Amino acid sequence: MALNSGQTSLTAAVVLAIAIAPLAARAGDDAGDYTPVMRQELARLGIEARCDEKLSTCFFEHSFDDGAKPVEVTVHYSESTNTIYIFIERFLVLEGSGGPSLELAQKLLELNRQMVTAKLEWDRTSGTIRISTVLNTDSNFDRKAFRSQLKGLMSNAEALKPILAELAAD
Repeated sequence: MALNSGQTSLTAAVVLAIAIAPLAARAGDDAGDYTPVMRQELARLGIEARCDEKLSTCFFEHSFDDGAKPVEVTVHYSESTNTIYIFIERFLVLEGSGGPSLELAQKLLELNRQMVTAKLEWDRTSGTIRISTVLNTDSNFDRKAFRSQLKGLMSNAEALKPILAELAAD
């Protein structure tokens, strides 16, 4: 029995659908949450993190060379924005409620222009400066980029902490 062209097209479509169905299901499973991968990469860097699968967030403490108490670093995956947001919420705590001094505000702007991926953010409600970086995950989780972004953020934070703390004290 010979197939006509309509039957051949239908048969080809059915065979193609059957072949790619397992791939599509697997891609959907992998795209849901990067928390396990974040945990693996943090461990690969020697960082012991606490991760919350429900929040898609990992936390760890970091101590700076200045001897101050450790800060909490947050690594949060957002499925809605396809990003991983890495930040130190209380990187610098400002005294008083007036916000950063003019000199500190100018330095924050200058540094934001100089830094390639990290950024400094002032939060009026808490009177703190946050340092952060964002990694896009719209096509995949790039493990090397994740480690690079995290190391870069921590390196910037280590270098900037004493400079900004001095300006905040003035």
